[in-house]
Amino acid sequence: MPKIVELRADRSLIRNNFDGYKLSLDPVPVIRQELSSAPYKAEPNEDQYSLLHAEHFTLQNLLQVDPWARTSSYYITRLGEVMRTSYNETTGRAEPIKVVYRLSRTTPHVKGDYNYTMRFISEKYCIICDGIQNIFLLDTSDRLKAAEWKLIAETCLSNLVTNVRNFALYDCRLDIVREKKQISMAIGRIERIENQSSGGSSHFMHLYWAKWEQNGNWVFSIIDTLEGRGSLYYCAFEPRADSLIICSNHEYKFRSKSAIEKSESKTEKSALHDENYEIGGFSWVQTDDDITMKFDVREGKKKSDYNVKYVGDKLTVKCSEDMLIDNELFDKIDNDLTTWTVENNYLQITLVKQISLLRWPSLLSNGIGPKESIDDNRPSDVPLDQKPIANLEAPIEDCDFPMGTIDEEVQIGRYNMVTKSITHAVVLGSSPPIFSTNLRPGFPNAIAIRQDIDAGLWLQQYNPSKPDDWSLRHEGNLHAFGYVQASKQQRKFVECSPDLNYALICESHRHIFIYKSNYDGANGLRNRNGPQVKIGKQHLITLEDVGEVLGLTTAEHLVTILTERYILYLQLS
Repeated sequence: MPKIVELRADRSLIRNNFDGYKLSLDPVPVIRQELSSAPYKAEPNEDQYSLLHAEHFTLQNLLQVDPWARTSSYYITRLGEVMRTSYNETTGRAEPIKVVYRLSRTTPHVKGDYNYTMRFISEKYCIICDGIQNIFLLDTSDRLKAAEWKLIAETCLSNLVTNVRNFALYDCRLDIVREKKQISMAIGRIERIENQSSGGSSHFMHLYWAKWEQNGNWVFSIIDTLEGRGSLYYCAFEPRADSLIICSNHEYKFRSKSAIEKSESKTEKSALHDENYEIGGFSWVQTDDDITMKFDVREGKKKSDYNVKYVGDKLTVKCSEDMLIDNELFDKIDNDLTTWTVENNYLQITLVKQISLLRWPSLLSNGIGPKESIDDNRPSDVPLDQKPIANLEAPIEDCDFPMGTIDEEVQIGRYNMVTKSITHAVVLGSSPPIFSTNLRPGFPNAIAIRQDIDAGLWLQQYNPSKPDDWSLRHEGNLHAFGYVQASKQQRKFVECSPDLNYALICESHRHIFIYKSNYDGANGLRNRNGPQVKIGKQHLITLEDVGEVLGLTTAEHLVTILTERYILYLQLS
């Protein structure tokens, strides 16, 4: 059972007197640079119709920033050319677009193949996946001088994963382990799996946990595979790559562990059958503080026939010699405050949560057992994880509510390779993260989570000497941005600068919204009969005749945008 990690916001980062954004009429200079070669943009085929396919083909950012030189970005053309685009901050002008490498194209792209994906893992190395089956490890030399890249190693995944194609990189990391270089990779593909019993099919995300290790030559291997049905909102290795951090609305599982469990399932089922034991026969509801379970009292049975125990993390309920329940709970409860009674033909058990306000998606661990009953006596039908809006005088709007349903519980899980299990989990409720971004070169991506009306940026906090001590640290805050982005229904990309000075929302064709938290010309403002307030600045940029926006990157004072026909540089300083 994973340890539940609580997000503890840094109060010093929250600006309580922030009063929204004011539209600025100041123009934002835009440099337009025409593309000599069009970027490659993959298209799905008629069999790629699932939500996972839609997210992969429509929301993927095709422009990759260099974390060590953020004014330089890279994209790949239809001919497999790696193109470098760069902005010179000294002259305030764009540098010529240059080809730094040409990928070998032994297998041509067809409709349904994935986009190219690229990750910079150091100041010297870059990894590229061609969207089909090949992965390249490249020496980029001095990227500030736009030197040509050289191939170090390559591998064909079809040699390891037979009869499949179409792969994409979701994260890569370089570590020095036992004085040797080790590159860890999360390589994903969407699998369609037929259900033999029902005759239907389902789509799953397969994440291949792979490594490139330097033993004289570079040796590539796939260690294990994670499988899940949910959307992949966030995927990043922790330092040293012993665990992979995944955010999704469905739990992922190690396929190697699942195979072992399936082989043992027949034995377990027969044992349970012999004990006449079934997980069910009860209902349960929860509040912020406690959980109430109800069993129907069996005919002829009294209170003395029932026995309720809570030892360790396991709840045991017996009626005479019949086992009603013997399972671990989703989270810890207060044993001293646990009570039970028999009245009105019900056995009623009251469990008091150790962590108040934590909503349990299931009563028992691993999601087994009946779902929570709906209590009509609740004072409100607002989801339990929905926090109140900051200003109680303001009306509640549609964007105040999460996009998902209460049944889809979004969690951040720490998947450990050694134990093949989730060691830590962060419960986000039904609201997925807003976006993820790289704030520091060489560090895992930060994840942006809505907190009330704000968007908080969180970074992994990991101590190699204490592997069991894992959490997320509140790194920064985008004031009122959680509320703002929720109202933009046409958004395609959401990003922020590495110094968190601004955030932006980009539509697929026409508008770009930029939000700066500081507005120098608006100091000293006050609400009527109220304290002094702070406001931010909003810029609106309209794009004309540039085609679809395919990707964007950010620097401290620069936004680089890739479209079908142009590279655009937005100068924010």
